Amino acid sequence: MTTRTLIAFSSLILLLMPPGLSWAQPQRQALCQTSAKNNQLARDQRDTLRSDCLKKNKTKISIPTCLRIADLMEYSTAAEETRLFCLHNLVRTERECLAITKRMEYPDSGDEARWDCLRQFSKNLSKKQCLKVAKGMNYPANADRAADFCKQQHD
Repeated sequence: MTTRTLIAFSSLILLLMPPGLSWAQPQRQALCQTSAKNNQLARDQRDTLRSDCLKKNKTKISIPTCLRIADLMEYSTAAEETRLFCLHNLVRTERECLAITKRMEYPDSGDEARWDCLRQFSKNLSKKQCLKVAKGMNYPANADRAADFCKQQHD
């Protein structure tokens, strides 16, 4: 392969890549990471690129990958929104759901995530597990209501 052919091939690959994504690393690691070229963008613009990529590729993304993308977010609010996206779009088991609740930063969204897990998986949780999730609520009123919910579900 000549240098000219190699350059043409590389240019073609760059044209076919989704904007803002790196192709220098294996796809598993590069998914939704911004390239060096996009480091000139503002933080919120880079977060938007990651978020758009996540939404576009949600059928290809696992919970751990989704949480890694959340960790890449430069603004904590974007990271929290990404964790909620993982919760609402990718969770299939109570274990995945509870793993996300442990990663939530803000009390409000943490309680929202715990409620989602309780509603979606209360039948899969034992009464003891359900009450443990309820006790993890950040706000006392939510903890009381969640404990009542668990007792009703398991009586």
